[in-house]
Amino acid sequence: MKKTKRRPLRFLVIARTAPGHHPHPMEMAVNPAGAASRFSISVGPHPVNAGGQVPLSAVLDETRTGLNPLWEKDFDAAELHWAVPFLVRLQAGEDVADEIVAAYTARHGEAPATMFQDRYGV
Repeated sequence: MKKTKRRPLRFLVIARTAPGHHPHPMEMAVNPAGAASRFSISVGPHPVNAGGQVPLSAVLDETRTGLNPLWEKDFDAAELHWAVPFLVRLQAGEDVADEIVAAYTARHGEAPATMFQDRYGV
């Protein structure tokens, strides 16, 4: 039986912090795919960074209406709380990718970087 290769997922890089104490260099990205969205985080300098990819639902609280408190410190450090309403709407199945790009662009003066990752993790 021939195994089909999965296509990499497209992520929007919505946070990158500068080097420093906490959170070290940190990068956060979202794969905007409605309820199937994934969230990616990388912490630490290359080449010794640590990272992971989780379902978007793991970033949100139990009611899926706000941020999971376990992510609070990282979202604070990355100044990423602006994205929470979009993440909630993504989890609800809405297509808000263009709105995320517009909000990021308004904050940073340029569109978010795009990266591709294979799906991994939970």
